[in-house]
Amino acid sequence: MQALEACLQQATTDGTVPGAVVCVGYRGELVWQQAYGAAEVTPTSRPMQCDTLFDIASLTKVVATTALVLWAQHERVCGLDDTVVRCYPQTHGTPLGTTTVRQLLAHSGGLGSWCALYETLWPDGPGLGAQTAHQPAERAGRPRSQVIQAILQQPLAYTPGTQALYSDLGFILLADMVETCYQQPLTRLFDERVGQPLGLRSTGYRPLDGPAHSQEAPAAYAATERCPWRQRVLVGEVHDENAWAMGGVAGHAGLFATAADLWRFAQAWLDSAAGKRDWLPPALLRASAQRQPTPPGTTRTLGWDTPAPGHSSSGDFFSAQSIGHLGFTGCSLWIDPLQQVIVVLCTNRVHPTRHNTGIRRLRPAVHNHIMRALGVATS
Repeated sequence: MQALEACLQQATTDGTVPGAVVCVGYRGELVWQQAYGAAEVTPTSRPMQCDTLFDIASLTKVVATTALVLWAQHERVCGLDDTVVRCYPQTHGTPLGTTTVRQLLAHSGGLGSWCALYETLWPDGPGLGAQTAHQPAERAGRPRSQVIQAILQQPLAYTPGTQALYSDLGFILLADMVETCYQQPLTRLFDERVGQPLGLRSTGYRPLDGPAHSQEAPAAYAATERCPWRQRVLVGEVHDENAWAMGGVAGHAGLFATAADLWRFAQAWLDSAAGKRDWLPPALLRASAQRQPTPPGTTRTLGWDTPAPGHSSSGDFFSAQSIGHLGFTGCSLWIDPLQQVIVVLCTNRVHPTRHNTGIRRLRPAVHNHIMRALGVATS
């Protein structure tokens, strides 16, 4: 792993990322785990540790929401081919009402990518000073129904099923549908069906009134952005503004995890798909990892992405059967079931600003170094 070591040491020295933790799984074992650089550089300096907690941003879409939707299918609570109108009768007779759970998972449900939903909940801004570590209790977690209604009223960006457009809005809706069908909160569903069964002891949502906001806890977290809206460097609270405005719990973002826990999740996914572990049915997991037939040419599976030839963040050597996902804050997870390789790369690349885009070059380089070191590079 000398080339990997040199690559990441250079990346944390030249400012590509402040810090990183890498976990590599091979043939069912965690064969490499190392921390590099800093967990925080401003206003204080802290070194990165292997057990540092990261805001994993959109990895929430696969680790929580996709997994829970598959559980809902397995338990016949909500099917992949159920439509939006089942949970939201007000969409009857509209194109969105005919959108299926399957289409939302594959980012082909017609919804746009993103909008500033947090402005619906906080039209006057968060009203917090630079030194405030959390929302006042009386304002925390404004009614999430306002967010859902705002999404349901959005004009569709395209006819469902005709395009693939990466959508936070679709996954916010999916998580609400799961909560509605189970009549249980997302945090409980995640803990009972994902976190506890898979032994993810350091993974979970951090509600705004939770332990992440005690005086001691922030030292365990990688810092993210100096947020201009909240007027502070974010540590131990979700970076995504929409997730923050929803109380820190959402379907598109909100989970915090260690790199090692992400490896545990990925290995459990592989083992369960191979019938070596009793979690979700193997056939369901294998089917969910297949590219969807529509729209033509999509790289999306149910929740996951697959390597795009020539310009994948997984580099040049992950097989076509691989699945992966990225997080805006700088985290990524790639799983190659054919070569039995898992790579977790957690960085705090948005610290102190989201305008640092060097991660785009770093990700494929890291994965290429790892695949060469494992001896599974195909060329």
